[in-house]
Amino acid sequence: MPLRPRSLRRAPVEPIAEPAEPSSIPEQVWQRVPIDALVDLVTEIFTAHDLPWSRARMAAEAVCHGDLTGTPESGVAELTRLHLPMLVNGMVRPRAEPLMIADRGAAALIDYRRAPGLWAVGDAMDRAVSRAGRYGVGLMSVRGVGPFGRAGHHAARALPHTMIGLVMAAGGEHGTAANPLGMAAPAGAYPEFVLDLDTLADTAGTASASIAGFSLLVEIFAGVLSGVGDHDHDTGLMVMAIAPTTLRSADGFYKAASALFGSLLGWDGGTPVRYPGWREAQYLEQCQALGVPLNEQVHRELEDVAKALRLAPLQGR
Repeated sequence: MPLRPRSLRRAPVEPIAEPAEPSSIPEQVWQRVPIDALVDLVTEIFTAHDLPWSRARMAAEAVCHGDLTGTPESGVAELTRLHLPMLVNGMVRPRAEPLMIADRGAAALIDYRRAPGLWAVGDAMDRAVSRAGRYGVGLMSVRGVGPFGRAGHHAARALPHTMIGLVMAAGGEHGTAANPLGMAAPAGAYPEFVLDLDTLADTAGTASASIAGFSLLVEIFAGVLSGVGDHDHDTGLMVMAIAPTTLRSADGFYKAASALFGSLLGWDGGTPVRYPGWREAQYLEQCQALGVPLNEQVHRELEDVAKALRLAPLQGR
């Protein structure tokens, strides 16, 4: 069948009003930077504020955690709002040495003497992991730390050792989350389980009995046990690591964990059902491939801090 001949006359074109300013593509509002570049810059910023390099690196990893797992509001955005001001005004002491108050082998009580919590809580988890390797469980009762970021990040430090990590906190500075709790556990053949939450009561004081009971549980383990109630503006924590392979075979634990977390996967009305840690692992893989997204304001704040400290600026992708 022959094609229908087209008219040589052009159809009239209606003029389209151009916007005063071209609108940006939504994704372009976020600048992506490589993970290593972001963590390296934050590490240098902390070392410029007198943290030893090893502490600065752990602190940088902790503060970048939110940006790498899809919760940027609790990530690098808090660097200039919370962490650096407390270092500058002396509320946090970058080189404070922890004081061992009581040591009972598998359990210990440590006062970190206002050390940066971004480092101190991770250090406490590393100590708990070391003791769990000897005793099957390691429990650190902690006080005297500054703001520490997300509890789930510190709990997850137990995962590379095939251990279960638990972090509970009570007290703290005004405006910080109430009774944060983090837990991490190996999930066998599936992405690791990482739970990160705040047991917040509502402002009217009408929290349900279960929430109130859960908050009391955290207060007992993190606040009463550490003695933080005797100190104003202090945070108490319970940091615990459990080595399951000291109680059962590694193969048996792996199979049981795979069965448990595999049973939680499914679909609900066309929506995938996943457990805490799954989506965070996917988001991290995306950041590794494409870079970490930083909104314009946070990116500009980082650039300003780097410039003031004469550090190399971030290089985007």
